[in-house]
Amino acid sequence: MNKFLKKYELDRADVLYLAALTLIGLAIRVILRVVTSEDWKVYWDPWISDLRQMGFAYLATDRYDYAPSFVYILWVISKLPINPMTAYKAIHIVIDFVAAAVMGKIVMETTGSKIKSFCTYGFMLLVPTLWAESALWAQCDIIFMTFLLFCFYYLIQERPNMALFFYGLAFAFKLQSLFIFPFLVILWVNKKIKLQHFLWIPGLYFLSIIPAWIAGRPLMDLINIYMAQGAQDVWSLSIKWPNIYQIIGNQYFLLEYAEAGTWLILGILMCVMFAMAQKRYRITSEFMIQMGLFFAILTPYFLPHMHERYGCVADILAVIYAMMNIKRFYIPLVHILMSFNSYMAYLSHLENQEPSIYYGVWAFVELGLLVIVGLDMWRYMTNPENQTQVVKAGVVTEERE
Repeated sequence: MNKFLKKYELDRADVLYLAALTLIGLAIRVILRVVTSEDWKVYWDPWISDLRQMGFAYLATDRYDYAPSFVYILWVISKLPINPMTAYKAIHIVIDFVAAAVMGKIVMETTGSKIKSFCTYGFMLLVPTLWAESALWAQCDIIFMTFLLFCFYYLIQERPNMALFFYGLAFAFKLQSLFIFPFLVILWVNKKIKLQHFLWIPGLYFLSIIPAWIAGRPLMDLINIYMAQGAQDVWSLSIKWPNIYQIIGNQYFLLEYAEAGTWLILGILMCVMFAMAQKRYRITSEFMIQMGLFFAILTPYFLPHMHERYGCVADILAVIYAMMNIKRFYIPLVHILMSFNSYMAYLSHLENQEPSIYYGVWAFVELGLLVIVGLDMWRYMTNPENQTQVVKAGVVTEERE
């Protein structure tokens, strides 16, 4: 213990602070662990019951529509001699603390500030969208988000192979990991990632479906499971997430806008990536977090059929970004409040009622945050101090506006 304290220069006040915030974060989650959400009753509990009766053979069926990686966790829970909901929530609560620790480590590595690092750890344990997902809602997004955090950590450490390994794990659990994929393309354009590193993404996904394939589910079903997910919940263009469809109307031209909206966001992403690829600039830790945050906001803003939880990646990246750029302290506060407002509209079962603040209002707020982060990126890229040297016709020049 003394070696640990010396390595991280912790004094007694630091230890007391970390212990107190850990206990407070745990207390919140312990209190909420008894809540039985609709998702638990409709999905996870029946799936675990089927796994208990059928064993691993359940994986051969088409009764589940999540990635097999998540169902393997449910299979393990079905074997435990304790209440399945307690086991499920306990696993995700533990991962909450892992995510908070990784975020603290990222902030320490990028800012060199122990105070900011500890504040990040403590703040993340109190963020309502995190404890609402794991302890109250019984959702599993914290798993893929933690892998994404490890991805950012290893990118900051300039270890792209490990970074893409963890990104591949994130993709093996949730399709929503693709929200920030364009950021990785920009890193590849700037030669921070090699093309072969991207092989982790299909490789780990294929490895993750092998047990379910061996159990008997057709290979093409498993390969296309994310495509099948996209065909569900098509009854609204925005499922309680404040994006562009909450402004123009989310109940009109469902089929037409759904298809057009998918192509629209692809076109927007291509334009943004093309514009970013035309310049040469230093890739700093802050800029990587900034890019990740920008795409985590941009993609679900125009992509149709977004759920209320799909701003969770932006929630955590906004916290890290604010710690790196304290002038943007309001971004995580506003974004988390907006996310939680959408959460509560679902968790309180207000199916036919509007939340306390209407989604359309929040949609304009989200657009404002997107513009602010986008302008921050543009100013960084066009700042001559951040531009790198390029070689043209054997002559070294400095790229400028």
